[in-house]
Amino acid sequence: MQYFVKAIYAGVIAGGGSLLAALQVSEDAGLSDLNTATWVTIGLAMAFAVGGVLGLQAAPAGVSTSTRTN
Repeated sequence: MQYFVKAIYAGVIAGGGSLLAALQVSEDAGLSDLNTATWVTIGLAMAFAVGGVLGLQAAPAGVSTSTRTN
C-alpha cells in the first residue's frame, strides 16, 4: 500500500508540473487553450511517474538498490 500512495503522489506531482509548464508558455494561457497533444503529454508524464514508482517495487532487490544479489 505504501508504494501505491507514493506512486499516486509521484503522478500528481508530475502531472501538476507538466500542467504548470504548459500554462506558462504564454501569458494568457488557460486550461481551455491546451490542445489534445498537451493533455496526452501530461497524461504520459503521470503514467511514467506512477509506473516508475510501481516498477521499483516489483524489481528484484539488486535492481532497485543497485547491489548484487547471489
